[in-house]
Amino acid sequence: MWTVGLKYGGKKPDDRIRELKRGRKAFMPSPRTVLLSLVCFLTVGCGSSRQISLDIQPDQAEYYARGNHIVGSMKDNSVIAMYSFSERVWINSTARFNILLKNIGEEPTVFSIDNITAEVLNDAGEEPLHVRIYSYDELVKKAERSAAIGAVFAGLEYWGNITQASKAGYSHTEGSFSGPEGYGTYTQTTYDPAAEQAARAAADDELKSDLAEIEHDKQERISSLSSILRKSTVFPGMILSGEIRVAKPEKVGESASLIFLIDAAGDTHMVVFLLDEVAGR
Repeated sequence: MWTVGLKYGGKKPDDRIRELKRGRKAFMPSPRTVLLSLVCFLTVGCGSSRQISLDIQPDQAEYYARGNHIVGSMKDNSVIAMYSFSERVWINSTARFNILLKNIGEEPTVFSIDNITAEVLNDAGEEPLHVRIYSYDELVKKAERSAAIGAVFAGLEYWGNITQASKAGYSHTEGSFSGPEGYGTYTQTTYDPAAEQAARAAADDELKSDLAEIEHDKQERISSLSSILRKSTVFPGMILSGEIRVAKPEKVGESASLIFLIDAAGDTHMVVFLLDEVAGR
């Protein structure tokens, strides 16, 4: 069980976003050179990894649980807690976050990823870029699509093995001869159906093994999605917790902010993470 002791006295989220756009130091790290930024965007793979850290706002609380740095935000009807699963975000895949909602209002509320908006702010003079949050159904479809692609490649490999198996029964020998009528060379071809059958059986077994492994991996991936946040009704006094996975943004500058706007029980919470270059990259 956890508690967050804070009093709401901050500014409205819309005011906060305007401040972000004006480039207040509280929300944006120090700018680096334009040259380094240009090199970053032109280099393949540059910017794929970011160090991520919370930017705690004045009306928010911070605490730690099992090594996780957590932000807590309390409003009239709801409390939100959020943290990143990792200190380094591999944006080439997905970034993983855990979010917790406690309903402290008097009415039930429905909560899902539809209540969460994610944006990346690269520069004070730019508009925030929308970032996609994957739903549970989308993640299941991704796992199924990955398995289907794996099965196609396994099938292609199988037909290649079958082609080779059809040749496995044949053997060729060459030799020379000499006699009263002269001399020369010869080529002899023999066929062993048992050898071809054994090669085909080996190809079948390999295909079955590959498909079984692909199915196992798919089920493992789907099973790992059990913690993904899904639409739920949260009754007064109850808590809902779940994982969200954020897609790779279209553009991430050298220093950027990842902003979550969370609509919960009529309240709007804003959680800000700083994205900085990883040292040595």
